[in-house]
Amino acid sequence: MTDGLPPARRKVAIDLGCGYRKHAGAIGIDIARIPQVDVLADATRPLPIRDSSVDAVYASHLVEHLDDLMAFMGEVWRVCKPNALVYLRFPHASTNYVIWKDPTHRRGVLLDTFEYFDPFTFDGKAFGYYHPAKFRTVRQRLTFNMNTPEGVPGKARRIFGRIVDALANRSERSQYVCERFWGPLIGFEEAHIWMRAIKPWPPEGDAPPGPGET
Repeated sequence: MTDGLPPARRKVAIDLGCGYRKHAGAIGIDIARIPQVDVLADATRPLPIRDSSVDAVYASHLVEHLDDLMAFMGEVWRVCKPNALVYLRFPHASTNYVIWKDPTHRRGVLLDTFEYFDPFTFDGKAFGYYHPAKFRTVRQRLTFNMNTPEGVPGKARRIFGRIVDALANRSERSQYVCERFWGPLIGFEEAHIWMRAIKPWPPEGDAPPGPGET
């Protein structure tokens, strides 16, 4: 019996820079007036969304186009509810060809770039004072091949990709070693990161951890 119960709250998800491939169930936000777009807005400017109102944020192949990544992450953090999911997919900085062949790309991006926003990492503890936006990384992945509907790599490249993907993603330490040392020798085309918004920060009544603290 459900009489008298409030209606189930619908979770709100947004897909920033969605283009033609909007995440299922998300509100598509882009500057282009195309069928998948629900809201015309520039993701590099303040979003027309209330503070702490979004359960999930998706952005595929957007961050490499941004001039001000810090401001973008701050705006994402602003609209996120506490513990909201943030998923970013982007071309990996180890592949110069993929990064710089597109004249609209502004930067190369690493998985470790986002440690600056995670107050539980060394970089986040040492340099987190640069920006109030805080996220906890919960999963990350490097991929040798960028698989898209427009282009599937050949069989030999797919097999090689599965081997190096397994080596690179054995652990967070393996991912660091790959990004820092051997990844640029072969070039990983893509990276994925899943984060959770940390709000409030610092936790009420607590001081943020400093370098070397856990």
